[in-house]
Amino acid sequence: MNRKLAVILSGLSIRLALAPFTGHPYDMGVFAFSQRVWFDSGVVDLKTFPTLPLLYFIQLPFYAIYSSLITSGLPDYQFVYHTTLMIESVFLKIPYILADAGIFLLIQRITNKLWPATLFFLNPLVILLSSAWGMYDSLMLVALMFGLWSLMLGDETKSSVMLLVSGSLKLFGFLPYGLLLLGNLAARHFKKLAAQLATGILVIGGLVTLIAIFGGFYIFLVSFIFRFAGLSGSAFGRAGAAGTGSIVYLMFPSLKTIPFTALFVIATVSLFFALEQRRRPGVTTLVKWSLVGAVLLSILSQAEPQWFSWAIPLAITYGSLTKRTGLQVYTYLYGTFSTFLITTQSQAGGFIVLGTKTFFLPFVEAYRNILFVYAATTFTLLLLMLVYTLHKPMKFRYETIAIVILVYLQAYFWFSIVNVPHIIGVA
Repeated sequence: MNRKLAVILSGLSIRLALAPFTGHPYDMGVFAFSQRVWFDSGVVDLKTFPTLPLLYFIQLPFYAIYSSLITSGLPDYQFVYHTTLMIESVFLKIPYILADAGIFLLIQRITNKLWPATLFFLNPLVILLSSAWGMYDSLMLVALMFGLWSLMLGDETKSSVMLLVSGSLKLFGFLPYGLLLLGNLAARHFKKLAAQLATGILVIGGLVTLIAIFGGFYIFLVSFIFRFAGLSGSAFGRAGAAGTGSIVYLMFPSLKTIPFTALFVIATVSLFFALEQRRRPGVTTLVKWSLVGAVLLSILSQAEPQWFSWAIPLAITYGSLTKRTGLQVYTYLYGTFSTFLITTQSQAGGFIVLGTKTFFLPFVEAYRNILFVYAATTFTLLLLMLVYTLHKPMKFRYETIAIVILVYLQAYFWFSIVNVPHIIGVA
């Protein structure tokens, strides 16, 4: 069998096997409810929809197929305590699964190699998010990667449009778009800059119009703008406090993070790109600083666990473009450990499998100061990603696996068993 076909079939089989029996009860429940409302009553209501509106319209045609099958008499069943039915869950996740496959093909096109694309498609974190949890980050990433591929082919207009589409799904997509603008500004390509700005105004204007028409502006402001800028609470920490979801805050809760943390990081990365663009223009630089921005946002801003996946296709692509094989291999370790941490520490293991908060292994999933351990280990993973990215090209060192495990065990010992936060009075 052709190796590429074998990888595709393996990746799709794993995803389709997981899709009916897994799902985050809140996220999947909201997605299913919004689609049911439309097909039951014909009402589009985004006032409680927790994402940018483009996702809703992407889900519609796939759910329409499911709705037609159910109307034709196809039975569907609930698996244990999940908020969606089994076949319904599959159809809600199909766009994300197809996006994963699209990223796989795009990485292969950009790198001209199967191995880097395989590292993405069979990465545990990528599979977890799209096919088990049911999160839509891969939709944002496939548009982003298509934009990078278009830039590599020399089509900056198409690249700008796709990066804007990426940002219309998750705001991170606007970062590489902004870097592209700064690159043309630094190179004094004012005609290209004007065209890209005009395109951006049209796309962003359309996005805001959708929000205004269908409602949900408050959720958009709080859940996206404020949280992305470090002004509102996230899933971690004390609700309402600035920067509560950042890895730095979880490690040092007594510190006050700088307001607009994410915007500060974006501005810093953009400045670096603008300075470097004069010496080495092109897609490699754009990928590099988008990757650095993704890592810094995960460390400093109010990052949700799924944000860790943003670095994976960027790191694989940058590793191939700069012959950093160590960085490419590291993405698999990064994804594996991130999957373990997300399913056992930032989320209860039973959430994804059973649809309810259940601890399969209490000594791993339910102990005091668990977020300190989570923060210390994820910070190490992200820091190592930066080292592999910014250091000169080097091979993957297997000692890295031992380092991450030791950090996890040390954090577990000091933060949970010894209970250092309690001793120093910060928890």
